[in-house]
Amino acid sequence: MQHPLLLTTATDRPVTTKSEYVYRVLRENIISGNLRPGTRLGQKWIAEQLQVSEIPVREAIKRLQAEGLVTVIPHAGAEVAKLDPLEMEEVLAIRAVLEGLAARTAAERIGPEDIVELEELLKQMDECVKRKDAVTYGLLNQEFHKMIFSLSPYKRLLKMIDELWYGAERSRSVFILDPSRLEASRDEHRALVEALRNHDADKAEQLTKQHRYAAARSLLRSLTEGGEKTELLAAESGSDFHGAAGK
Repeated sequence: MQHPLLLTTATDRPVTTKSEYVYRVLRENIISGNLRPGTRLGQKWIAEQLQVSEIPVREAIKRLQAEGLVTVIPHAGAEVAKLDPLEMEEVLAIRAVLEGLAARTAAERIGPEDIVELEELLKQMDECVKRKDAVTYGLLNQEFHKMIFSLSPYKRLLKMIDELWYGAERSRSVFILDPSRLEASRDEHRALVEALRNHDADKAEQLTKQHRYAAARSLLRSLTEGGEKTELLAAESGSDFHGAAGK
């Protein structure tokens, strides 16, 4: 059974056209995982859900196809593009290393007011866990990590992380594909905040890497059920990738 569309654009930017509105709603539903890989995107169904004609739906689907988020199959129609597990694995493994470095440098500079903001985000995530609201949790998760990274003085590092986040935005779908990640992620965030509070750079880096690897394994497991295992899934223990990336 197809999930109803979540009527959110996940942005405060004003919407100027119906086509832009449909595009943003569909994009957020795909990124969050509410529309899962392989889901058929019937134009009539979308138009009815969003109370628009099929013209802006077609225009939005074309944009999403250009971004690689939608696949159009001749004589069959559009569907949510499937994720490539190996490509996702590569991006997430690189992110683990870079984000670990960002957390290390943030731990050396974080102030009490920053901890207060992170704790407020944790409270909001607690509420999401109670409601089982995976979509909002995913947005808060992104805000949580980006706030930590912003404390790093390494601007080139932050740019690299931003580019990788944009290239693997659909990793946020892990919270819908594997709901058990909600509580686990929240608990990992708490431990990370404690390390940051104590200015423990080594611990902050280690916990960030472990957090990223755990999320990656969960996502890849969901994407490869019944199929070939990736290298990251084949690794049996620890926060390491290929047994060495975390060292």
